[in-house]
Amino acid sequence: MTETSSSASTPPSWPVQPGYREDLFRGAAEYYSRYRPAYPDPLFEDLLGRADEGGLLVDLACGTGEVAIPLHDRFADVQAVDLEPDMVEVGRSKAVEAGANNIAWSIGRAEDLVVTAPAQLVTIGNAFHRLDRGLIAERAGQWLAPGCCLAILGSSTPWSGTESWQAIAVDVVGRWSGEPGRPASASPATADSSTPTRRTHEDILREAGFLDVTEYRFPTPNAWTLDEFIGFLWSTSYTAPIRQNPALAEEFEKDLRTQLLECEPSGQLRESIAHYYILGRKPNAR
Repeated sequence: MTETSSSASTPPSWPVQPGYREDLFRGAAEYYSRYRPAYPDPLFEDLLGRADEGGLLVDLACGTGEVAIPLHDRFADVQAVDLEPDMVEVGRSKAVEAGANNIAWSIGRAEDLVVTAPAQLVTIGNAFHRLDRGLIAERAGQWLAPGCCLAILGSSTPWSGTESWQAIAVDVVGRWSGEPGRPASASPATADSSTPTRRTHEDILREAGFLDVTEYRFPTPNAWTLDEFIGFLWSTSYTAPIRQNPALAEEFEKDLRTQLLECEPSGQLRESIAHYYILGRKPNAR
């Protein structure tokens, strides 16, 4: 069942100026494509019911096409961009298999994308916090046709979960990455006297002039095998320091499997994933 909220309940506040390394997802594309839980169909249907379809879809930080490919046949054209070449390469291959020949893929920063035609919808999946959010919101407002929408999609992670096995996984990743309790990929925000250091996604959209900013949630039961969950972890920025060191990765996997099996001898890791999207609408022209 869809849940709605006018306040930020699923995504936390994030640093105004992100401090993420550009190579965080290097080597993660195949894991990302195979093990990231897909956004549920009811989420996409609900999104398109509110934002409409047709025309141009612009998908920023597109990964391996988790938004662009499922939605390609609901739009005349799709522009998809990602900073990581491997992500785009895998996305292109998946698009060929899906017959999605209306997607124009490009490699680069979302902040540098050039969009020449009015967009019907701009989407960002599980990545808005890593971008220059103020600039992206401003650019999206320029790209979108009047009355059209920007949608920020996302999903909860073990770092926000309450299951016992999730706490164990977070602890193990923290010990091996050297950054317990928070992503090793993120550098601390730097405060100054005039700018708040952390803002919600909703704050950013409202400040950019978007209207009716609302979050829509789609809790979805999920069960991982150990192999699937480890594959998912390799798809994240949390494990980048481990994933990029093969010797360390092997020892990490052994430790994690042992700890998780002690907690869940069946090897079935159950949770409810909080898929969501945050929608903002560009004002109609006056």
